[in-house]
Amino acid sequence: MKNIDQLLRDTKRVLILFELQVYKVEKLKVKKFRNTTLLKKILHLFTFYFLLFTSSSFSQSQKQLIKIGDQLFSQGDYYGASKWYKDALEYDSTYVDLLYKYAESLRLYNDYAKAEYYYNSIYRKDMGRNYPMAPFWYSTMLKYNGNYNEAKKFFKRSKRFFNKDKKGFYYQKVMQEIESCEKAIELMKDSLAIDIKNLGNSINTYSSELGGTLLNDSTIIYSSLRDEKMKENNEVTDTSAYLVRLFRGNRNGDIWTQDEKLEEKINESGYHIANGSINTDGSVFYYNKCDANYQCKIFAIPYKNGNWGTTYELKELNLENYTSSQPSIAQINGQEVLFFSSNRPGGKGGMDIWYSRMVNGQFQAPANLSEAINSMEDEITPFYNEKDSCLYFSSNWHEGLGGFDIFKNQTDLMTFCKNENLGYPINTSTNDFYYNIKNNVALITSNRKGSYTKKGETCCNDIYFYEIPDTTEIIYTTLEELNRYLPVRLYFHNDHPNPRTRDTTTTLNYLSTYKDYTRLYNEYKREYANGLKGVEKDNALVDIEDLFSSHIDKGAKDLEMFTPLLLKELEQGKEITLTIKGFASPLSKSDYNVNLTLRRISSLINYLSEYENGIIIPYMNGTSENGGKLNFVKVPFGEYQSVKEISDNIDDKRNSVYSPGAALERKIEIIAITVDDSSNVAMDGSELEKLPLLTFKDTILTFKADELEKKFKIINNGEAPLKIFSAEFSEEGYEAILPTEEIPTFEPTYITIKRTENTAKNCEVTFLTNTIPNLIRKEILVR
Repeated sequence: MKNIDQLLRDTKRVLILFELQVYKVEKLKVKKFRNTTLLKKILHLFTFYFLLFTSSSFSQSQKQLIKIGDQLFSQGDYYGASKWYKDALEYDSTYVDLLYKYAESLRLYNDYAKAEYYYNSIYRKDMGRNYPMAPFWYSTMLKYNGNYNEAKKFFKRSKRFFNKDKKGFYYQKVMQEIESCEKAIELMKDSLAIDIKNLGNSINTYSSELGGTLLNDSTIIYSSLRDEKMKENNEVTDTSAYLVRLFRGNRNGDIWTQDEKLEEKINESGYHIANGSINTDGSVFYYNKCDANYQCKIFAIPYKNGNWGTTYELKELNLENYTSSQPSIAQINGQEVLFFSSNRPGGKGGMDIWYSRMVNGQFQAPANLSEAINSMEDEITPFYNEKDSCLYFSSNWHEGLGGFDIFKNQTDLMTFCKNENLGYPINTSTNDFYYNIKNNVALITSNRKGSYTKKGETCCNDIYFYEIPDTTEIIYTTLEELNRYLPVRLYFHNDHPNPRTRDTTTTLNYLSTYKDYTRLYNEYKREYANGLKGVEKDNALVDIEDLFSSHIDKGAKDLEMFTPLLLKELEQGKEITLTIKGFASPLSKSDYNVNLTLRRISSLINYLSEYENGIIIPYMNGTSENGGKLNFVKVPFGEYQSVKEISDNIDDKRNSVYSPGAALERKIEIIAITVDDSSNVAMDGSELEKLPLLTFKDTILTFKADELEKKFKIINNGEAPLKIFSAEFSEEGYEAILPTEEIPTFEPTYITIKRTENTAKNCEVTFLTNTIPNLIRKEILVR
């Protein structure tokens, strides 16, 4: 009987599918090729070969399935390996080593959702004893799936597995990711008013497309791995020609279409050709030529009057046995500079961005960019925009939303500014790279949801584009700035303030109760970890650390930012109503807890009355000179909406007092801000619990004189789905096209407003919504 190795080789001669994917390895960022097999056919082919070459049938035991999976994994075919590991799990789904192999294969072909599930299963079975990387990768997958709060919590838990080497990569990576999760939460609140679109299925395929370069607003050169004769079932018809090629595409409106492959003198037979970049005057085209060992070199070819010259290698930039990839040419202070990414010696770690100046027609020895940009992990896909003097690049180290994020740094190569994350939705929780701009059009490459794929929604890369608006700065009215911080959640120690009383008010200020609460930090750690050992004790300590940093401290910070915005609104003479809910853990009787929550609400009102030596008091008692007024709606739930699993046993203080679950129930929430709401909509407490919040990107909805139709970005910053029922205009000639479906939380979308040529230049539109207030008014201005 032929052995497994020979059977794999025989099968691969009959049917094999490769896909190019840029993916992360431990210390090196390279391009690798993943062969993905058509599983049903391969199963039949394996059966055929066993019967053909042996005199006895072959029983696919779990051990044999794992061996085949291991073979495919070692060849970089993570998708194929995952299928064999999955079949092997049907024999024994409790085999932790196999679970780990399966999780690794899922992660490496970018199936983040499934990988998260299996890494979590491994962690719960093993608790990091034999598989310390499982909690690390579980945390990473949480982040890749956009669950930043949980990711931060579990990164803190995984930190202990690397404590012995605090200078090592993984300890520093965990610490960096904790900060990165905090940044991601902020970035999601400040999403940009841009509409990112897939280039469409003429350019993008079920394989990988990447590295789009704009020659002008409507012409693109891009890299693609495709068999142009591929059948509908993904069968590759000519594996020898299944190589990365450079293509040209064109745009007509929002429609992008494939034009043709570049000439064969560029798309050289037997090599993978990718990553094109053309110089400012359009006379030289730079690109990558990669061999079968995945080593890439930079080449160039002259271009004149639509004709290509003779290709040549930039030997002064390439280094044998190392990759020189993703060339990008630009002019800085009148001098041509070529940027590229390389893993050569002399870098900061992983892939770094290097540059070379051209002097007298010759590129000089490459130099490593500043530590402001390069890190101990990977920086790739550089692009320098001469208009804003910014270097755009992608990194999986700097604080971002997940995977690779796109950053910019304003630099003349002598001085460097602070790196700026381009924000959501340019960046997502997946991988985003290859930023490229021409005039007002920008391209990115991403494996975000919405890409064309048959192997999982985040498996493969597509090229996306968007129109760059006049400004990407988010402009809020003061009220909308206030709403961004909702709900403001403030937490209290058990039975505080004023324990063991039935009073409904207190003389204490919330900040004083907060400071007293933070002094109990060590007590909470001690009591919640009491009686625990080893991993369970470590987890308990991390949970308390996260309780204080992510909830108790955060609430006080949110209130600190919220209050001056509230004052600013009052100083404009507006009447504002704050809706405040109060909660308690179920430790005491219901009527007692209602009074307790009223005392907690009272402490917030005291804080506001004492703010800046009583500056808000005239608004609270109705004596302000400008007519501004601050009202309160108090909703004291007590423990009526507390989580049923929270302990109410006074003798079990670990769970009823000191547990994070119990602590998170002891809070008040500012959930709604009403300004001049004349509708007087009545809502009961259950409806108040979660509210939508309509937020516009623009303070004033502005049209240019020749614009008759325009989209305006909105986002639901609340906690419940948003509905927009209608729009009424104060002047004739306007029409609104509204979203027909409910708008999920934090989901950017658009309202389209149309106008006729003779409409009034000033108008007011009133939207009827399910928010508080339910009438949202915006001013329209035609300039």
